[in-house]
Amino acid sequence: MHTLSVHQTVALTEQETHYAPETPFGVDRAHLIVQFHIACRAIRCPRKAAALQVLAEAGAVVPSTTHPR
Repeated sequence: MHTLSVHQTVALTEQETHYAPETPFGVDRAHLIVQFHIACRAIRCPRKAAALQVLAEAGAVVPSTTHPR
């Protein structure tokens, strides 16, 4: 079983892990993606941006207007 730190390392080192998804994430998957891409800025990481969008639409997060992710 992989730990979160392993996934974070992979997320930071493999460019394809930053691509936008071909199909929308579910809420549970979006939570995992945001955790794995914690060091990424959504403005530069389409995958994290897509996950945050799903969470915002589900009411799970409120996007900051002063501190973009």
